[in-house]
Formats: sequence, structure tokens, C-alpha cells
Amino acid sequence: MNIKNIAIIILTLGLISHVQANENEYDVNEVSKLMASYEQLGRFNGAITIKKDDKIIYSRGYGSANVKTEVNNASDKVFAIGSISKQFTASAILLLAQQGKLSLADPIATYLPYYQNEVGQKATIYQLLTHTAGIPDPMDTGKGIDGDNDPLMHEKTLPITKKSLIDSFKDLPNSFEPGSRYEYTNTGYILLADIIERTSGKTYADYLKTYLFEPAGMKNTSASRPDNSPLLVESYSGIGSDKVHTTKIDNSWLVGAASLYSTTGDLFKWVDAMNAHKIFKDKKFDYLLSNPVDLRRNNEFYGYGMEMTTLWGQKAYRHDGATAGTVADFIYLPEQNITIIIYMNHVHNVSNIDLSIDIRKKIIQQVSGILLAHKTPDIVSLVSNNTLDLQQYVGRYAFDDDHQIAITLKDNTLKINTIGLKNWTLYNLAQVTHLPPDQFTDTATKLFNLLNTNELTKLSEIFDEQMASAPLDVFQGFWQQLEAELGALENHYSFSKSNDNDEIQQRLIFEKGIVDMSVFFDKDGKIKGIQNSSPIPKEENGFTSKLISIEGDKLLIDGYVIKQHQDLILKFTRNNKNQITGFSYNQMVEHQAIKQ
Repeated sequence: MNIKNIAIIILTLGLISHVQANENEYDVNEVSKLMASYEQLGRFNGAITIKKDDKIIYSRGYGSANVKTEVNNASDKVFAIGSISKQFTASAILLLAQQGKLSLADPIATYLPYYQNEVGQKATIYQLLTHTAGIPDPMDTGKGIDGDNDPLMHEKTLPITKKSLIDSFKDLPNSFEPGSRYEYTNTGYILLADIIERTSGKTYADYLKTYLFEPAGMKNTSASRPDNSPLLVESYSGIGSDKVHTTKIDNSWLVGAASLYSTTGDLFKWVDAMNAHKIFKDKKFDYLLSNPVDLRRNNEFYGYGMEMTTLWGQKAYRHDGATAGTVADFIYLPEQNITIIIYMNHVHNVSNIDLSIDIRKKIIQQVSGILLAHKTPDIVSLVSNNTLDLQQYVGRYAFDDDHQIAITLKDNTLKINTIGLKNWTLYNLAQVTHLPPDQFTDTATKLFNLLNTNELTKLSEIFDEQMASAPLDVFQGFWQQLEAELGALENHYSFSKSNDNDEIQQRLIFEKGIVDMSVFFDKDGKIKGIQNSSPIPKEENGFTSKLISIEGDKLLIDGYVIKQHQDLILKFTRNNKNQITGFSYNQMVEHQAIKQ
């Protein structure tokens, strides 16, 4: 499900201590071990390359770039970079501005004769660049060009004219008043590509090639799919034997927003060229972040086709990309002069690539932790079932009278399943607990009651000053999107809170799924922010999963395979006779089950 993280968080997060790593101390052996574990679990098929100053310090491909030709992934392969393309569109616009052919403050109606409506007169080029123009995205292109569940999937495999594409959204009501807030879409960048063509007299592809790719020496980068290139990476989806070749999206749907193909080597050249003033005479790469908008979440900002955030206390410029079957990430750490490029060309499910995106994000967090903070990640090491007595784990285990599970063994494979009550799993055991009412849980409950009954004017009673100043249509639109995808709200309750009462978590149970919400409070008990987790389906028939043996007398529930965003590790306890007495695992809190 494609619920956007609303991230209306208006709070100050604690700063991570700044950790400076010596340039000679980057332990890429830890990176190698980490990536090997992902490959062993079947979660990573792609390539990752890391450059420090002028030296490639890590470069490795994993799995197939093309199953049919038996070509493996590597750093020289050409892959769909998706929305990483946006920084190139933005740079072309900035060049045209330097050449005096346009101004970022100009309304888009100045250059687009078909956008002479009120929106065209108000929305500026700057707002297109920073996703603050409110241009509607009816094709859902901003959510990753995802596959089989997309009603326009078949159409997207066929070419579309620029006029037909723009006609599909140009006369629709704006999503919000231009400049009033941020909402990521692709349609704004589709319009920017047209502005580039109209002001330069060149095609989008020719302009980028002449003024960006050639000066940077990017010989393997193009604005269209290089079908005849032996270096081209194909895209796949599915787990195990379900692996299939994904449907190709025609590039005409993506021009300006997500249409480029490149290599890790060329993307490194791009950073170097920017910093060597080969693109902008008096500007470096950070020019793309020279006037960003505050995303009002976790100290993140969006500039010109590039986001600014922090990784382990270090400033990080980054942008990810996702097309049908491929996800990628571009990270530049300016203070360390480190660039990390990663792509995955085998995703879990092309219709919901969130799980693969989460894997990519986790890898970036862990790799940057190794490089910047010398933090060794926890690495799962599998153990062959042939070397273990699997029968010892078989039996019934109880958390309490209402929550029990059974571990069974068949064909040398262990499985776990819930017993009795439905609609609970090992992934939501903490969330089935209802907290007693108090000031904070009552306020959280009132929040979702007001959203559900559309009594939005009463939100100011429980919001802090900054939240109360946000437009009410932000909250209305968020709730309407939840209802559109998950149906009506059936029940909700608080299940967790922080020790100092600055965060309450509520479980919202809709007709078609469940969403956990975090509600953040200030010192006066007013709500200063809310944020949702990814929706999870209801378990109508109980919960079952295969168990994987790992080192340390533990069994792993592979969340990636069963479409969960977290692995669970069951740690078994034994008595003085070495007999299993139960197990524990962590899901928000530690849960303990006793063997019956």
C-alpha cells in the first residue's frame, strides 16, 4: 500500500554526536561482510560502489544483471537511476538561469502557453524544483511507477506524447496553494523538462548531453533506455522461484523526472565535475542545496533535485530512485568527500516496492555507519539445518493464555504458526495491549476521533501553536487517503508510550488494514507532531512463517519474505539439562514464551 508518510513532525530531534573518521580507517571488510549477509538471505541483487576522494574504496556486484545472457551485476553496468534523474533536470534549469534565459522566480505561465490558468500565474519555477507548486499527480508517478496494481500500468508500457501526458493533469485543480507546503511528485519535473526545451531550443536529451554529460565525461549516461547496450541491467521482481522479468515503463512517461540511465562510474564523474566547476563556473555540488525548503521532519531539506539530511552526524546530500523493478540511491557526504552509489535490480514485489526500498535504506544506514562511526552492524549468519537437531525446537509455546504458537517440523524445515485468536501475529504482540487512559492517551484518542468525524476545527484545542497553524486540508487530505486505501476506521487505541510521555503510539484498525501512529507531545501536553508507519494487512487466518536457523541457538523469521518491514529473531533458553524451556524476541519490547 502506498500511504505517504505524512511526517507533520514539528519537533527538535536530539543531535547525534559528530564522529570524525580518519581517511585511512575505513574498514571496507565490514562492508563486504554486511553485503555478503544480504546476498546470503537473498535480499540484495545489484551493486554498491563507494568512492573516497579520488579512490574507489569498495566496488562489488551481486547476482545477475541479465538472467538471460548470464551477465552479472558490476559497477560498470548501466541501470535505470529513476528519480536520481531530477538533479540533472534541476541543473539544466539552473544553467539556463545563469545564461539569463529564465529566472527561478518566474511564474511557469511565462514559458508554458498551456498553463495560463491561475496556477500557472502563481506557481514559479523554484516551486516546481522544490515540489512546492502543488501540481497534481493523477498518474501517481511520484510513488515509484509501481507495477501490477497500477491501473495505468499497461498504458505506461506504451509511448505517450508530451502533450497527452501534460494534458492529463494541467487542467486539474491544484493539490494546494503554490508555496504553502511540500509534496513530492514527478509532474513538476515533467513540466521543467518542457521549460528546458522551450527556452533552450534543444530537446531535453540533447541539452543534458551537451551541457551536462559531455563536460562531465559521462559517456555511459543517456536520457533514454540503451536497449542495445551489453551493459544494460534488466529488472526483476519476486521471491525465489517466483522471480519474473518486470514490465518496462516507456521513458516518454518519465522525461525530466525519472528517465535517465547511468553507471556508478558516471555518477562519480558527475560529482567530481560539479566540484571542479565544469558545470557551473563559480558553483560546486552544494549549489543544488543553496535555497532548500524545510521538510519539517528529522532535519531534512529539499533543494534542486536533491535532498539534504544527516547520516551519523554528517551532512549528506542524497536522492533515491525507483522504477518498475529497480531501486537506487545516490549519497554524497561533502565533509568526507565520500560518494556511495547503490542499485538493486531485483525487488520483492513490483506492485509494492516499499520492502526493497527499506532494504536499500537499511544498507545505506549500515554502510555509512561503518564508514563514519566505525559502527559494526549486526550480521546474521545462517546455519545449515543438516548440522542441527531441529526436533528440539518443536512444540507449543505460550506468551499467555490467549497468545500461543506452535513450531512444527516437516521436510527438514521448521515452521511457526499462531494458535487460537486471529488478528495477532508475532509482529503485533505489543500492539494488542491497551494502555489505561490518562491525559496523553486521551488526547491521542481525541485526535483520531476528530480526524475520523471531520471535526477539523477542533484540532486547535489539542495542537501546539505551530501544528495549529498548519492548513486543515493537510490533515483532511491525509485522512481521506487512509480511508481511500484502507476503508472505514473500525477501532483505535493506545498501546505504547515513552517514559517521559512525549510520544504515544496508537493502533488504528481499518476495514482493510492496520496503521500504527506516533503522536508527539510538547511539555504542556499539546500535540506537536504525528507520523504514521506503513500499513499492514489484517491477518484473517492466523500467522505462519518458515523459520531459518542462525548462529547462537536462534531462529529467524525472515520479514522480507513474508512482506514485513522487520526480521524477528527468536532466542531460545535452556535449563541445566540443555533442554529448551522457551524463547524470547524483541518487538517494541521483549516478549517471552514458555514451552508447554
